[in-house]
Amino acid sequence: MKKNLLLVLGVFSSVLVQAQTPSGSFTLKPEKPKVGQEIRFSYNPAGTSLSHAASVTAQVYAYDDHKPKVQEIPLKKTRHGWEGRFKPAPEVDGAILTFREEETIDNNGGKGYAFYLYDAKKQPVPGAVYGMAAAFSEWGPMIEMDLDYKKALELLEQELTNYPNRKPDVLQTKLYALLSAYKGEEGKQKVKAELEALSQQKDLTVKQLGMLANFYDRLGDKEKAAQYAAQIKAQEPTGEYVQNERMMAYYMEKDPEKRKELAIAFAKDFPQHAHLANMLMGIPLEYASEGKWQEFDAFMAQYPVVATANVYNSAAWRLYESGENLSKAKELAQKGYQIAQKEVAQPSGKKDDLITETDWKRGHQMSLGQVADTYGAILLKEGNRAEAERYLAEGYQFTRGNNPEINNRYAEVLATGPDKAKAQKVLETMVSSGHGTSKMKGYLKDLYTQTNGEAGFDSYWTKVEAPAIEKMRADLKKKIMLEKAPSFELRDLNGNVVSLASLKGKTVVVDFWATWCGPCIASFPGMQQAVAKFKDNDKVAFVFVNSWENGEDRHKKVADFISKKNYTFQVLMDEENKMIDAYKVSGIPTKFILDGNGNIRFKSMGYSGNNDKTVQELSMMIDMLRPEAMAVN
Repeated sequence: MKKNLLLVLGVFSSVLVQAQTPSGSFTLKPEKPKVGQEIRFSYNPAGTSLSHAASVTAQVYAYDDHKPKVQEIPLKKTRHGWEGRFKPAPEVDGAILTFREEETIDNNGGKGYAFYLYDAKKQPVPGAVYGMAAAFSEWGPMIEMDLDYKKALELLEQELTNYPNRKPDVLQTKLYALLSAYKGEEGKQKVKAELEALSQQKDLTVKQLGMLANFYDRLGDKEKAAQYAAQIKAQEPTGEYVQNERMMAYYMEKDPEKRKELAIAFAKDFPQHAHLANMLMGIPLEYASEGKWQEFDAFMAQYPVVATANVYNSAAWRLYESGENLSKAKELAQKGYQIAQKEVAQPSGKKDDLITETDWKRGHQMSLGQVADTYGAILLKEGNRAEAERYLAEGYQFTRGNNPEINNRYAEVLATGPDKAKAQKVLETMVSSGHGTSKMKGYLKDLYTQTNGEAGFDSYWTKVEAPAIEKMRADLKKKIMLEKAPSFELRDLNGNVVSLASLKGKTVVVDFWATWCGPCIASFPGMQQAVAKFKDNDKVAFVFVNSWENGEDRHKKVADFISKKNYTFQVLMDEENKMIDAYKVSGIPTKFILDGNGNIRFKSMGYSGNNDKTVQELSMMIDMLRPEAMAVN
């Protein structure tokens, strides 16, 4: 199936305006800016991933209490780095900055560059410290900022010390942080005490009733949760609480027909809901998989919210893969392509507050690239090579070379086409820019040997690949860290106890995953290649830590999955999610590479989609952690 497809803050006082990186720095003027005052800042990227950047922009995540909005600020090059300025909106209480060149981001090691706004008495304004607490406990991972629930609780107490009347405003954030910072009974008792105090207040608002219903449910007190839920429904029978409850019922329902009924009923009652498209899109795709095209077309006409480029693209791709009804596949791809073109020219819908304009536009371009590739693939299967090449080229262009499947398809049509010189030049660009695959190596070998014979290809390939290898190594050197890894002791699927202590002396790749996680599963073929590559190296170990797993009998579910796929992974069962919490993981897949002394040296979140690159990066990280390599560096 195709394509659809986180400051060193230290003490929060005046030193907040100077966040120090290993070599670089961030400075604010004035040091304690007031509300509505223009702010100037300087950024020295020395020693960071942007130390040699030719162009840098700042992403300013300015927040009002716990609600951030991003603004992109172009920077001016100076002798010692970069400078920028902006004027926060009157409602802004503080901000966190990151710096970026294309896909390379400096967020101060997952901590961001942050500052507060101040009042006339040079104290943080109401909401400034609270907003930072919310970043540490809620929205920080959206900008690849590390979560720290105990730090969030410290900041919340600081906010309440400065502004005691703000307790109702910060309570929900505090409850979430308490449950996450204190595990087991201790966390439950702390939350219970807060809930009991809240329940004694008179004239509770719907928001407060919602907190009581939600957190009593989390504590397992279903009776009290139902009591407060009933009060909410009596006051707002079609309000946000009821909408969320019905959405949850939809996502929890396993029967396809009942899910369909729930989605359609939700659409009838809440036709403007922001998440309606996500609930409905499975229905036309099910019609597509069953070949019920009359029902598909009727549904798309009845519910325009799902008539998107991505839905048409998915339906067309299913037909393309099956080889059936290419004419219908072509029709669907054409519709998707037309919609995607319009969205690129004039994006519709509401942009998320945490997505920059640049990324929003690139997201639309990505959709256009995906459906252009689908259309090109269909044309190629029909035998229309010239037109296919045009659309496959657009697929490669608009996805910015970040989709290996699309790259390979474009590379193939070029390599098997008449213009060998063009093919070789484009493929060399793909490889040297870091988007190479093993298939491309094969195509380039064929092109090279047609002119030069086989002699010298290895040297040629090394030269072509050298810029990508050099950039990867330079990027990894900037990402290397030194942090003591939390100890662990878990059982694997065979009942063997594996601990961090038992792996001393080895470079250890720790991969957090779950069976429901699509990117985790997509990354596993590449991870299997990496495991096979190092299977005879007794100084390297891989452990695949199953966490956040859903459902009952998790051991059997995981064991059956691994067995069915024939993966040779050593899987550790983190059934109580203690290890994933200790490592402060905010999303999966997340990998940690530990050195032989039990230190975290690299952290990698997500999956690039390129198995060859996964193996290459892991191999390079492992090589960089060899004692002799560390001694040289």
